[in-house]
Amino acid sequence: MTAVLILVVFLLFAGLMMTRRVPAILAIPAMAVAVALVARTGPGVILDQVVTQGATRLAGQYLMVVAGAVLGRIVMQTGIAESIIKRAAEFGGDRPMIVAGTMMVAVAWLFTTLTGLGAVMMVGSLALPILMSIGIPRRLSALFFLLAFGLGFVFNIGMWGFYQGTFGIDPTSIRQFASVLAVIDGGVLLVFVVLAARQMRREGAWAVEATPPSAPVESGVPLVALLVPILPLGLHAGLGIPVVASFLLAAIVGVLLTRPREMVRQLSSAAVKGVEDVAPAIILMVGIGMLLNATMLPAVRSSLGPLLGGIPLRSPLVYLLFFGLLSPLALYRGPLNPYGIGIGLYLLIRDLDLLPPLALLGAVMSVVQVQNICDPTNTQNVWVANYVGVRVEELTRHTLLFKMAVCLLGLCAAVWLYL
Repeated sequence: MTAVLILVVFLLFAGLMMTRRVPAILAIPAMAVAVALVARTGPGVILDQVVTQGATRLAGQYLMVVAGAVLGRIVMQTGIAESIIKRAAEFGGDRPMIVAGTMMVAVAWLFTTLTGLGAVMMVGSLALPILMSIGIPRRLSALFFLLAFGLGFVFNIGMWGFYQGTFGIDPTSIRQFASVLAVIDGGVLLVFVVLAARQMRREGAWAVEATPPSAPVESGVPLVALLVPILPLGLHAGLGIPVVASFLLAAIVGVLLTRPREMVRQLSSAAVKGVEDVAPAIILMVGIGMLLNATMLPAVRSSLGPLLGGIPLRSPLVYLLFFGLLSPLALYRGPLNPYGIGIGLYLLIRDLDLLPPLALLGAVMSVVQVQNICDPTNTQNVWVANYVGVRVEELTRHTLLFKMAVCLLGLCAAVWLYL
């Protein structure tokens, strides 16, 4: 009976999030308390273990997200991001395909560090007009931008911290699978671009003549500063410097290379605005920490163990079918969305030892490829769609099959490596 009530709670809050009646930042902590209540947990335990301890459980990951946001603001404030975008456009000259390719590389490069809607708006406001000005249709420009964003986000070490804290995975393993997934994602993205280019040539969509920059980019940003967005990855992966320190060191280097006389003002402004950028993500992670603690309650685990234990997820075929073909269930904050109701499911799979930790990591990171680009409820999708003047559902329709292919290939790699 308890297991049925817990599932009812999951479905109830899933419905509230999918219909947008309750945002995820409120629904997830409320669900954590509701799960504990139906498992007949006392008020004292709920307030202590679920609410208080759960709210601080991912504190280390909050700091990673904030530090990443500070660097992201430095990259935007000092002109580094703008310089990367404009140099990419200049490199392409009057060759539309080259311009599109270099712009996508530039966008992916930036989003290895940048986070938050503010960053999407800033980069999109620079990149999308350039793409549309060279004759690329509005919808395809939006698709190019979102797909490049997703590729860069694979290497966002701020999100690696979330996986590390939530699933207990060491950073080296996360980096290894992220590298495999990035190769897969890049390959599928290349196929998408080639198919789009062929269709546009048939339809004469390249007829608009691009207007190359009349003069070289003069931004006052030295070339070496263009490496700042990926500097944290090098510091962390190459030198073993902790994530938070890597982000902050890169922020300081970014200011020193571009505006050293404004060091104090730039860093203080970046700290304040960076926290504003990621405040929704931090609040969401507070709720995820509460739900994590709720699913670890003995009563919850003992109730759901027999129910979920019947699914043979360690079977490669079941693993591929469950997480691959059902990956669209990550949309609309659905049951496979790790930033919505799905976090409870993944935590139960972890706590009940239904999958090896690394296989679970592979599943989550692969499913995120679908959610991060195709979900119409994502703020970045809504903003990009509004900016170019298309319906947000169109972006989902044109990216879903490609991102499902990335997910399935990522799952195949996880089967080969971890199962």
